[in-house]
Amino acid sequence: MIRRFALLTAWLLAVPVSVFGQEAVSSSTNPQANATPQISPAPSIEGPAPRIPAIDELDQTFKQTSLGKAADEARLHAQWRELSNRIINDPDLVAARTKADKMKTDLAKRQQLRLYYTMFYDRIRAQAASPELKNYIDTRKTQHLGLTAQNRTRPSPSPAATPKPKPKVAAPKVEAKVPEPPLPQ
Repeated sequence: MIRRFALLTAWLLAVPVSVFGQEAVSSSTNPQANATPQISPAPSIEGPAPRIPAIDELDQTFKQTSLGKAADEARLHAQWRELSNRIINDPDLVAARTKADKMKTDLAKRQQLRLYYTMFYDRIRAQAASPELKNYIDTRKTQHLGLTAQNRTRPSPSPAATPKPKPKVAAPKVEAKVPEPPLPQ
C-alpha cells in the first residue's frame, strides 16, 4: 500500500511539472507571441565630441610604451653596440688603445686607458639621439672608468712627506750587581 501511495504521489507531482515545462518551451519557440519591441532612449550628447587621435599619434604612443626593464635595457644596449661598432675602428681610437696596451707600468696603462675610454664614450655620446641613450652611455663610461681605479692599493708616500728618522739616544747602561752567595758557616 505504501508503494501505491508513493507512485500516485510521484505521478501527481510529475504531471504539473511537464505541463509548465511545455508552456515555457512553446513560448520561447514562438517569437511572434512576444514581439513587443523595447526601444532604449538615445544617449544624450552634451558638449563637443571627444577628439580621436590620428594613426600617427597612436603609433608614437605605442612605440613609447615600455616593455619592461629588461627589454628597455636590451634595446639601449643594442643601440649602444651599434654606435660602438661604427666608432671602434677610428684610427686615433685604435692608436690610443694600442698605446695603452704597450705601457710598461700598471699606473701608466691605467692612465692611458682612462684617456681611451673618455675619447671613446665622448664620441659615442655625440652620436646618440635620445636622452635615455645618453644616460645609458654615461653609465657605461662611469663603469669603465671605475675599472681603471686601483682602490685596494695604498699609494706610496712622496719623499717629502716621509718624516726623517730621529737619532736614537742611547739609554745609560745600569750595571746590576749580582749579590754574592753567603759563605757557609
